[in-house]
Amino acid sequence: MANQPTILVIGGGLAGLSASHTALDHGARVVLLDKKPNLGGNSVKASSGINGANTEAQKKHGISDSVQLFYNDTETSAGTLSRPNLIQALTANSAGALTWLTTQFKIDLSLVSRLGGHSVPRTHRGTGGAPGWAMTSALIKKLQEVESSQFNRVRVRQGAKVIRLLEDGSGKIVGAEYENEEGRYEERADAVIIATGGYAADFSDHGYLSKYRPDLFAFPTASGDHATGDGLLLATSLQKPAALLDIEKIQVHPTGFVDPKSPMAKTKFLAAEALRGAGAILINGSGERFVNELERRDVVSGKMHEVIKAGEAPIRLILNEESSAALKTHCDFYLAKGLMKRYDSGEEFAIEAKLPLENLRNTFGSHTMYGEGKATDPLGKTYFDNSWYSVEKPVLVAEITPVLHYTMGGISVDSSARVLDSQGVPISGLYAAGEVIGGVHVRNRLGGSSLLEAVVFGRIAGETAASL
Repeated sequence: MANQPTILVIGGGLAGLSASHTALDHGARVVLLDKKPNLGGNSVKASSGINGANTEAQKKHGISDSVQLFYNDTETSAGTLSRPNLIQALTANSAGALTWLTTQFKIDLSLVSRLGGHSVPRTHRGTGGAPGWAMTSALIKKLQEVESSQFNRVRVRQGAKVIRLLEDGSGKIVGAEYENEEGRYEERADAVIIATGGYAADFSDHGYLSKYRPDLFAFPTASGDHATGDGLLLATSLQKPAALLDIEKIQVHPTGFVDPKSPMAKTKFLAAEALRGAGAILINGSGERFVNELERRDVVSGKMHEVIKAGEAPIRLILNEESSAALKTHCDFYLAKGLMKRYDSGEEFAIEAKLPLENLRNTFGSHTMYGEGKATDPLGKTYFDNSWYSVEKPVLVAEITPVLHYTMGGISVDSSARVLDSQGVPISGLYAAGEVIGGVHVRNRLGGSSLLEAVVFGRIAGETAASL
């Protein structure tokens, strides 16, 4: 390989951006192709944070954590098909990933919260807006700065859809063919990194949802319209196709906003899990809690399905003044978009929603007692933050519904981000990172691990590809 290898990155979300910057750090040239007119992908919408174990921020907050504890939580969430090598790569590199973001890109990750399925608080965000946007925009800005000052090192092509990977006679990947509004072109490279995201918005009649999860085809999605499984198709259309892992595993996120202006919209805006981490509660149509709000996403979604099936919807998410203040930037945005509504009191909300006030009063009073340790929550909630609720006090309320969110299945890779064929043999010159890969999360992805997966495996892919 040449002294300055050319790395072709397909996909401009956080995984692709992390791969690009890391490849640059290791002396490579980078060509980044993205089919959309703007970079960012689904990463820009991630609003809860990024996980890290044994980080500096955790230490400052007096939080005791370890890689092993994070590994255990991830393994438990993944279930019986967990792949230890991939979970180890994710968790062992988490603190380093956050240090890289905070030092190289000056991203604020000083706040730490606890999301469902985590045994300790380890989901990091800053004091400003959505952490996904903060991270992704910072990496985009810096990449653009390098491109403008060192064009020979970075070229970014937006509106460029990759239609096939290029192979030499031995099956090594040597580039890709892409098309834009001007025509078709070939881009040669020493290695290719696929970072195209998942397929949670693939509603075509013969697409991945139809093929692998027709039972979920009618669900709304929180993914952007770019998430149609492009990378999966590219990797499985080779002379020796890449293997796919857990391809039928899709995460249904419990809290997608039902927009009062378009309640039947196929694409929903996600209500950050950080809301529940800050103390939000979920109630059914009678004003009663029905689940531990900090359970794993698959568990909460399952309980919501039971409520809906029993005819006890709509399901609403409620925040008191303290929990909404903890996520003021988020809530101000949701209020401005009309996805949340503020009520001067819980009583005012109950009257408008035609809920039995006494039910809501009991729900609020019981939750307050559980948070104060005066009683044990029969739903199993043991971690409480901002738990004091009263029907006399203001509340923020949103109607929510489960949404397709994240595809846990995808391209098979090893812990060095090398794409593997059906025999477990690496495909020369091909790497993958982010949601497009499979095997890390299996049954359920922990909140805060999507951004982490993007950064960790993006960095691994960038380093491995540039170092060979």
